[in-house]
Amino acid sequence: MKKIIPISLCLFTARAVLSQVSIDSSLLLYPENIIEITFENNDRIKASYYQLESAKNNFKLFESEYTQFNPLILSPSFTANSDKEYSSDMTAGVQKEFFNGTSISTEVGTNNEWGANVDRGTINLIEAEIGFPLFSSSRVLERIIKRTYEENELYAKHLDYVDAVRNNLHSALEQYYDLVPRIKIHEMLKEYRKELSDMLEGENQNIRDADKEQIGGEITSLNSKITGWEIMLYRLQLDLQRFMNVEHIDLDQLIKIEIDFSQPQYFGEYYLNEVTDSIYNKALINDTEFKVLGLIKNNAEEKKRLAEKGKWDIYATTGGRYNFYAMTGAQREDGYLYADAGLNIKINDRKVLKYTIAKAQADINAIDYTITDRRKFIQADILQLQDGLIKKKEQLISTNASLLSWKRTYAAKKAMFISEQESVDNLIQAFRSLVSTHETLFQLENNYLDLIRDLDYVCGQYFTVINLDSQSIK
Repeated sequence: MKKIIPISLCLFTARAVLSQVSIDSSLLLYPENIIEITFENNDRIKASYYQLESAKNNFKLFESEYTQFNPLILSPSFTANSDKEYSSDMTAGVQKEFFNGTSISTEVGTNNEWGANVDRGTINLIEAEIGFPLFSSSRVLERIIKRTYEENELYAKHLDYVDAVRNNLHSALEQYYDLVPRIKIHEMLKEYRKELSDMLEGENQNIRDADKEQIGGEITSLNSKITGWEIMLYRLQLDLQRFMNVEHIDLDQLIKIEIDFSQPQYFGEYYLNEVTDSIYNKALINDTEFKVLGLIKNNAEEKKRLAEKGKWDIYATTGGRYNFYAMTGAQREDGYLYADAGLNIKINDRKVLKYTIAKAQADINAIDYTITDRRKFIQADILQLQDGLIKKKEQLISTNASLLSWKRTYAAKKAMFISEQESVDNLIQAFRSLVSTHETLFQLENNYLDLIRDLDYVCGQYFTVINLDSQSIK
């Protein structure tokens, strides 16, 4: 198989457009750049990408509620009593919260006192407080449990996006690998039609009218076949344009894959000659779905670990107030410091922890079995497709030998027919066998390319071309 060079692509850096895009009519199309163009332009992939972005932002929105940064908190207060003594506080500050329950705040402000029997004064102050969990993980566990819905939605959209990329790239390549051999069949039939037309139009040939009529009937039959293939080619061309989301491509832009097993690096050579275990291990590395499943499993393991630790919830707070400038009347006084600390201790509900651990373990088991099943699926597919490819190679080799034999037979019968030593029936029979064998050869090429396309799909080869694993799955 031709070596595919990984190419780093920027995910949707250009503005998304609803209309089809134009490509240079001189651009030659082959599997790698068909993958790239489809990935960048396919509307289904774009739709899935933005659904994933929506889920990411929804997930971040939930977490931001527990990791807020409040750039301004104003806290005015006023107190009074029956002795007509009054005081007021005005503070302004900032606060930052973290997902594990830790919070930090600081503020500056003034305190004023006045009224009967009170020395009027203004105190400038600065306050700070920090709160954090001790010897416990229940706070972060509670928040992880609360975000389960958003988390599941995010992972589901990750998997949907991987499937959208893989399936639409597969569909685009399916049209390409169907077009290439069918173009060859179409061109081959036109060449054989010309072969018969040239025979009838030869100047030095004495062909009977009845024989000419029979050969003309064969030309009419070829015309019908050619028209049928043209209808099919146009349908496949439109399908390829749709998946690539381009306005137009010409069939002569498609590079025709030549399968020559006598060459040292023929198309598909990697899958035929590489040991199955090596192909399988590479497929596991390329498969982006494993990365998503790994993220889900890691999160479930974290829930279990936190639930097992979270028998107690101990939350500590500490802080203080410092009066860095005090004034009573006209007298300047020294500053002073208030400090405080506290603990909030509770025993967590055992049932909640028990069910949390049980659910997390069930999630872990489900993911493990899903991964195991997918490994078996990939391995079985590789074995089946590789075996099919080996047998298809044998068929191609034997059919090509048969084609060469029929070419020699037809050439001999044609020479004998022109010299009036062979009947037109035998000539046409040899001609039909030649055309049929040639058509079978190209159909076998189509089957051979389909197997390579499916092996690329199973082995995650598309992801190495678009570098999806490092750009999207995090």
